[in-house]
Amino acid sequence: MKYIDDINLFKSNKDFVAEIDMTGSLGRIYHYPQRMEGCLFLLCLRGECDITIHLSEHKIQKNDIVTILPETFVHVHRQSPDCRLYLIGFNKELLNGINLFNSTMNYLSALIDTPIIPLRPEITELFQDYFLLLIKMKRMGAKPNKDLISTMLLTILHGVGSIHQNTNVTTRTFNRGEEIVKRLVQYIIKHYTKERSVAFYADLLHISPQHLSTTVNKITGKTVTDIIAKLVITDAEAKLKSTDLTIQEIAYSLNFPDISFFGKYFKRYTGMSPKQYREST
Repeated sequence: MKYIDDINLFKSNKDFVAEIDMTGSLGRIYHYPQRMEGCLFLLCLRGECDITIHLSEHKIQKNDIVTILPETFVHVHRQSPDCRLYLIGFNKELLNGINLFNSTMNYLSALIDTPIIPLRPEITELFQDYFLLLIKMKRMGAKPNKDLISTMLLTILHGVGSIHQNTNVTTRTFNRGEEIVKRLVQYIIKHYTKERSVAFYADLLHISPQHLSTTVNKITGKTVTDIIAKLVITDAEAKLKSTDLTIQEIAYSLNFPDISFFGKYFKRYTGMSPKQYREST
């Protein structure tokens, strides 16, 4: 079985990738946080995989289907020795062509909030057949045109969206505090590269900084600063490991005034300097 070392297809000119992972390749590729440049679907047929998607830790198990959307940070912590995953990925250019937001507006929020959903065995078999079709096409060297690939992508998206809409996965209601935390995380994801002030996010939520801090601590056990830092550090780690940007360029991209300030911030949360992290294995 060949390794899926090209699963990080989104830095290449491939429109899509389709492969079976029986060797832990996903974990080798995403063993440190990376930002997803395209859209990736995983179908678990056996075993387990511990993964962080943005700020949330998840366990992928047999009969789970996973949707990882663009701009999402992914970090695979562990794959069990018997883990078997089918993977289908589409690049960002293709996603732009289908207008992802308009195509999924009825269930996009559900895909973001609940990236992993369990399937009934018979539904897993249906997705498995479709994934296998794409995998076989890829291995045969077939080069379908972009319209056909876009149709493939929409078929998978609408299939997953239909499951969300027809199960109780999306029916959970949030209390006021949980809704504040949910919206806070959405705002942090949008603004973390420029803003790290608790007051800034409190203003967006139309509540006081104290109210925000108290609510977040009660719901999550963390501070607002902790949540902001988690995403900032995740982005920094991804750039240090997967790009050729200088440490100074990374510092500026995250709105740090200079490399010294960035270095102290990074070391506070990771225990090592940016240079040490970049050189670590």
